[in-house]
Amino acid sequence: MHTSIQYSIDKADCIRFINEGWLQFACQNAGGHLNRAYVIGKSLWDFIEGEELRQIYRHIFKAVRKYQQAAVFKFRCDSPVCRRYFQLMVSPLQEDELMFSTHPIRVVPRDPVLFLDPDVQRGEPFLTICSWCMKVHLPNQGWVELEEVVNYLNLLGREVVPSLTHGICQKCKGNIEKELKILK
Repeated sequence: MHTSIQYSIDKADCIRFINEGWLQFACQNAGGHLNRAYVIGKSLWDFIEGEELRQIYRHIFKAVRKYQQAAVFKFRCDSPVCRRYFQLMVSPLQEDELMFSTHPIRVVPRDPVLFLDPDVQRGEPFLTICSWCMKVHLPNQGWVELEEVVNYLNLLGREVVPSLTHGICQKCKGNIEKELKILK
């Protein structure tokens, strides 16, 4: 099981602090270059892909800062060989700073999913993966589990897999909205 990951941002949403757990997780997930020298002082927005996802995070930040209450969310952050379930707590600090505390809930091993391997060659089409539940949006199919995508698109044994872009499904967006309403 992974250790807890913590980082904080200032009122301009620039990263001020990352803990050892953050560094370990980055190194274990092809992010070894994301060390303190590289990350501290940079805008968090440099690391969040997709306008829809940025909007959700802005909404979360605004609510936590306004109501001065922590918000808690569950999410997945899978690797090619396991499903990883986490809890994220976004807490207010002084002067509109925010602390992010991510705690592992459970890890479930699975057969490797090449689709998630960051080193695999990517091509068309672009598919949107929900950054909260890891489901993938397939045209005319809706949001489906990763393993279903592999089977549906016949990705086994292919040298080039679809490119991924990050977004959020309607169910996860609704769950976030519900959590933020509790803060009011």
